[in-house]
Amino acid sequence: MTATTVVLVAGAAALTGVMLGWGGRQLARPRFARRAATRRFAREFAALVDGTELDWATLRGPGHGDSGGDSQVASLAASAAAFVEPTDDVSMLAPKPLSLQDQEYYATSWRNVRGEFIQSPPSALLLAAHLTANLLLNRGLVPVDTARPRVLPESWTFPTARGYRDAMRISAKGNDVGAEDLQRALGLFEDFYWEMLTLSAAVE
Repeated sequence: MTATTVVLVAGAAALTGVMLGWGGRQLARPRFARRAATRRFAREFAALVDGTELDWATLRGPGHGDSGGDSQVASLAASAAAFVEPTDDVSMLAPKPLSLQDQEYYATSWRNVRGEFIQSPPSALLLAAHLTANLLLNRGLVPVDTARPRVLPESWTFPTARGYRDAMRISAKGNDVGAEDLQRALGLFEDFYWEMLTLSAAVE
């Protein structure tokens, strides 16, 4: 093997190593971005609750940690189909079950949202969006590592999902909307929230 060949082979190996390293970093970036977005969502939720006259202990939430084995995998696989295929019927969703304690938490939390609405409608709508996202995460209806837990899958076209998106658009305007629109947004959030809360769990 000539000296020139050795140099070319060594150069190609070095270039391959660099490309593999760059590719690995590119693949890792989305995961890190999702983790950062999840942490940011948690911070925003905590700051929002801290800025309202609500009991943080009541609004801490049951969380959405990993658990479950094969039954969870089956549930997630069923839910994944709803992210892609048009979903006109809410019964096509496959949520994870909630404990009685979690159900009580979410019911109590929504009563707190309604109480906050009397004091500050815009803050209550923001809290409603965050609380709904927490519910969707806890029921496995959106991925735990999603970067935008408040954004519904585009394939969800059933009536309350469309209403939720309308409520989000109204909420985004903040104080630039009238009392009637704010009340309508709360009602749309509430319809979607209770449908997601009371949705029958996937059969294991």
